[in-house]
Amino acid sequence: MQITKNQSDNLNLSITVALGPEDYQPAVEKALKNYAHKVNMPGFRPGKVPTGMVRKMYGKHILVEEVNRMLGDTLNNYIEENGLRLLGNPLPSEQVAPKVDFDNPNGMEFTFDLGLSPEVKVELSKSKRYTRYVITPTDADVSSALDNVARRNGEMTTPETSAEGDLIKGLWVELDGSEPRVGGVMHASSVNISGIPDPATRSQFFGLKVGDVITVDHTAITDSDADRAAMLNVSREQLADLNPMFRFTVERIQRLIPAELNADLFAKLYPDGSVTDLEEMKEKIRQDFRSFYEGVSDRRLHNEIAEAIINEQGIVLPDEFLKRWMLTQHDHDHATHHHSQEEIDREYAQMSGGLRWQLVENDIIKQKGLSLTLDEVKEGVKEHLRKQFAQYGIHQATDEMMGDMVNRFMKREDEVRRVSEELMNRKVLAVFKESFSFDDKVVGADEFYGR
Repeated sequence: MQITKNQSDNLNLSITVALGPEDYQPAVEKALKNYAHKVNMPGFRPGKVPTGMVRKMYGKHILVEEVNRMLGDTLNNYIEENGLRLLGNPLPSEQVAPKVDFDNPNGMEFTFDLGLSPEVKVELSKSKRYTRYVITPTDADVSSALDNVARRNGEMTTPETSAEGDLIKGLWVELDGSEPRVGGVMHASSVNISGIPDPATRSQFFGLKVGDVITVDHTAITDSDADRAAMLNVSREQLADLNPMFRFTVERIQRLIPAELNADLFAKLYPDGSVTDLEEMKEKIRQDFRSFYEGVSDRRLHNEIAEAIINEQGIVLPDEFLKRWMLTQHDHDHATHHHSQEEIDREYAQMSGGLRWQLVENDIIKQKGLSLTLDEVKEGVKEHLRKQFAQYGIHQATDEMMGDMVNRFMKREDEVRRVSEELMNRKVLAVFKESFSFDDKVVGADEFYGR
């Protein structure tokens, strides 16, 4: 066996593997004997099929299989022994065709292209300064959050007449003049009065009772074609063919009565007694806002520092090799659709930025010896689940509920990977915070978001 390399630049390397019969033939003979012991063939007892017959029927297939296995092992060993850091996987050369005849095997040569990772060395120094935003919750934030708590825990009632904020369910009937349109739309759905953008149309829904009938221009109910299509149970394309005027017959009126912010509600939401009155509730909300805003600010800080480091590094990638590799991956995963070069170029433009950051992150992880333990991942999963529970008003999940959910979550590889990536991002951000200098800027949410 002979291995030769041809490195055109710092990012692209070609490796040629030359095999002689003395390299692959012993493995082929061994595979033939093993196959003869396993194959079932009419007229022969199991394990007694002559090797020569197996060679005649399956020899070429076994030869190809053994040569491919040997090439894979050879490439992997060469990469490991020479400490090569690759991007993507080796690809058969497009410039040098393989020299092989499996029908008349003798000497063989195979050439592979490899994309090499560029050297990245991040300087972690206090001499670098960045702006860190401190977002402060306002009284309006707290008031809005209290309203949401009251509404989430409120009671749905059925008033006699409708008013602003009510939800009205009714039957929509498409009209042709003053009569129902033959073959027209007829569908029951609900309307949130407060969500109607046109004031005149919104006023039509005030003071209605069950059984009342009004004629309404459906195009004025919402500015969203998707919402109107769902409301009338038609496709968005069918909207253009509908008459604008509909008859709406009221079937049900619902009104949400917000819960009182009192001791009973606080005990329900926080059975551990951590919140017992309105002032403690407001402080809890402020803490939640501070925690939320800190996370938002941290993500922006992480992204801005990452972008600055990537620009400083001037990272160059083996672009053409990686595009070829992406194309082989796509064609393998989507056999029925061959991706065009334009599609690959577009996807690569999006992917390459993430790849550059991955190289930067890997260097920081190596410099600082960062890692994740299984316990850290499980704690991260718990935190993720608590946030999901909070969205549904569950602020304190039981240990039994949490333990069962964590065990199920840990079986979902994609979700665990996302949580792990987020945890590692936090560790990298912690490195940023201890390594760089910062100028804190106190802002409100509107200024931070540019509203």
